[in-house]
Amino acid sequence: MILYLTLYLVAFFAFWQVAYCLFFYQRLLFFKVKNFIDFDFNKPVSVIVAAHNEIENLKILVPLLLKQNYPEFEVIIVDDRSEDDTYLYLLSEQRKDVRLKIVRIDYTPEHISHKKYAISLGIKAALYPYLLFTDADCQPLSENWIALMANQWQEKTEFVLGFSPYQKQKGLLNWIIRYETFFTAIQYLSYALAGLPYMGVGRNLAYKKEVFLRNKGFNRHLKIVGGDDDLFVNDNANSQNTAICINKGAQVLSYPKTTWHSWKTQKNRHLSVGKFYKKKHILLLGWQNAMHALFWFGLPWAVFATLWNYSKIEPIHWALIGIILFRVFFWSMIQHFNTKKLKCETSYVSWWLFDCVYPFFIVFLGIKAFFSKPEQWS
Repeated sequence: MILYLTLYLVAFFAFWQVAYCLFFYQRLLFFKVKNFIDFDFNKPVSVIVAAHNEIENLKILVPLLLKQNYPEFEVIIVDDRSEDDTYLYLLSEQRKDVRLKIVRIDYTPEHISHKKYAISLGIKAALYPYLLFTDADCQPLSENWIALMANQWQEKTEFVLGFSPYQKQKGLLNWIIRYETFFTAIQYLSYALAGLPYMGVGRNLAYKKEVFLRNKGFNRHLKIVGGDDDLFVNDNANSQNTAICINKGAQVLSYPKTTWHSWKTQKNRHLSVGKFYKKKHILLLGWQNAMHALFWFGLPWAVFATLWNYSKIEPIHWALIGIILFRVFFWSMIQHFNTKKLKCETSYVSWWLFDCVYPFFIVFLGIKAFFSKPEQWS
């Protein structure tokens, strides 16, 4: 009885996950990347960066942005209550290049989170209708970042979702951050290709100014600390108005947290806004995470029951065992090949380990974030 129950349950979890991969993740695997750049003068871009005490990062980022190979763009740095020499540095750079625009914030109203207010003022100051966002601690991987992202805008396109990997460094924490970030990316990119866009990341995200104005900005989630990127996408992106850009030259590299506490705080802030997603997205993501966790929770029991009742195994049992084994290899392989698609470094062993650890990690943090109040943008 135990043999039947465990094998059937684990095989069901395995079958669901294989079907999930085939429906979602294979879309990214076979997505055709556009490498041709069309320098369209009808798509002038405003690049917006909100920064709080980020002078050292801005000294790297600002020159990279101003060197972008694109005919018409501006760079807007929102200096959000910085106490370092950010403003003085920006003033000196502005004298060298008129494309650099500074928005200075000395006070944030209590009814809105600091970052949402900073981004809102940056958008208000934007001269151009196409907006491209990144963070102060990020670096575009090529001088064609703006061009490649802008190249995705078609007549009906209002959102372009980009990819922002983290810098590879030594240590367990860095390994977890990089793989978790990649896994999140293939999820939201695959969902977008399936016509179900549910989030984007502010480190590499583009949308039209008209979308922001039409939907009254962040009005629906003013008091929520996070969500300036994923909740805005979740509310307003759909199957008709969303594109993705995964070119290597369109990626934006970011430097990850280096302590467990700072990373946990950041992750808690991101996960805590997930409860405000549309119900269909919550159900799909929640069901998948549950199936993933239950598969690995039930697998040891299935192995034990199979060994304990080895002499009683029938052909149907071998078929169920085959489904389970196929899921272990298929899931890891399709993720591995998607890392190749996104030009990320990976290994088979890493994916098998991450496949096993990730569901428990994300379920635990997700439950914790659901009942906690995220910290404010400092």
